[in-house]
Amino acid sequence: MPTGWSSPLGRLLSRVGLGVLSCFIPPALVDEALAVAGRDEQRFRALPSRLGIYLVLALCLLRARSAAAVTQAMIPPAIVRRLAGLGWVLPTSTALTKLRDRLGVVPFQLLFTAMTRPVPALVRPWSHAFGLRVCAWDGTEITVDDTPANREHFRRHRGKNGPAGMPKARLLVLLACGTRQLLGAVIGGLGQGEVTLARQLVNSLRPGMLLLADRNFLGYPLWTAARARGTHLLWRAKLGKPLLSPRHPLPDGSWLATLHDPADARAWRNTVRRNRTRGHRPPKSRPIRGITVRVIEAWITVTVDGVTRTERYRLVTSLLDPGSAPADQLVALYARRWVAETGIRELKTVLLQGQPLRSRTPTRALQELWAALTTYQTIRLLISHAAHATDLDPSRISFTAARDTATDTITTTPQQARRHLEHTCQHLRRQLITRHTHHRTFPRALKNTLPRYPHNRKTRQLTSNKASYHITTTPTPTKQDTTTTPANPAQPRAA
Repeated sequence: MPTGWSSPLGRLLSRVGLGVLSCFIPPALVDEALAVAGRDEQRFRALPSRLGIYLVLALCLLRARSAAAVTQAMIPPAIVRRLAGLGWVLPTSTALTKLRDRLGVVPFQLLFTAMTRPVPALVRPWSHAFGLRVCAWDGTEITVDDTPANREHFRRHRGKNGPAGMPKARLLVLLACGTRQLLGAVIGGLGQGEVTLARQLVNSLRPGMLLLADRNFLGYPLWTAARARGTHLLWRAKLGKPLLSPRHPLPDGSWLATLHDPADARAWRNTVRRNRTRGHRPPKSRPIRGITVRVIEAWITVTVDGVTRTERYRLVTSLLDPGSAPADQLVALYARRWVAETGIRELKTVLLQGQPLRSRTPTRALQELWAALTTYQTIRLLISHAAHATDLDPSRISFTAARDTATDTITTTPQQARRHLEHTCQHLRRQLITRHTHHRTFPRALKNTLPRYPHNRKTRQLTSNKASYHITTTPTPTKQDTTTTPANPAQPRAA
């Protein structure tokens, strides 16, 4: 709409953006997302779609304000007075709700995808290991507003007497451990598990990555799908399942094993059972289909304020050469998986301020969640831009400080954002986090209950302490001292 934006009203509305964050979400990118989604207008409106995109993104920055108050905060007072002279007034909440319904979800999905495009990354100790970019994925639950439409779409947890609690959306994110930038995300309901969503997120994997994951993700179908993308894997495994019997010991204490296909093992057992039922001979033994992996077991000892706790970890990796990827370094590297938890905490606690999504319909809730992911990614790009100028570890720049700085500059027009960007980056580099945060422990603590007055003798559990770690790699178990070796290697049980 060149004629609409070139009008006096259009020229004033084109100065409304997301402050200094408009450097990373320019108006041209927003217009492109709207055009691809088919949400661009045929005529110029008093509330154009571009303004609606920036409004929903600003709602994630100013969580405590209403939509009408956020609109007023985005527009500088001088521009408001000039708009009033042209007959334009601040929109009501009803008009803004209709604007959000007109936009839908697709433009925000496209905008988020554009913000997570793979770009060449510099090899740095905090971002790479063994020449690979370290990434991690993990899931979480996002609480949405408790309305009948949201309860039907997102569902609630099941209790003893039926559904209980508030409806929640399930979110799975893929982050770069060095910069904590999002590389992909998938949203679903509580009826979809993390492994199901991970199959949709596999397309975001790229060659040159080293993916870290928790023990619930390990399985033959997901492992092979991720390896088909050219990504190397370092996943934690449960101690008893799947069966990873030693096949070939390695000098560093790890061993090579076979991750069997459970579908092929199930088909073999069905064939044996069918032949026995029909009185036929047992089928000839054959190897079960599988893939070679490397297994590492280690005891990790954590000492916090003189209290010691020890736990055995089993890791599975696609890096089969112990010379280029020693076992002790892989065990120490797995600690970076916690960056995914930190990124999720910044999204839920810092950006969304621990509150449910304000949207009352599933479409607006999904729109708000994709907008929150886009806003988080934009703040992370701002932090990376500030850290890149001095070759600084991005984790030392506070996410909360970056969010507050972006909020303070929200009235900056897109035309002036470039001039304010360097000043903003200098301000962030002066507020650095001390390095000792990398040597803390965050135990799983019981969350505080809702009542303001807890029960007598109930104390608040500490959630952060300085800690020291000691890793001891265990030797390769033999067939006599392991309980996971199948009786017949040619006929293993399903993993």
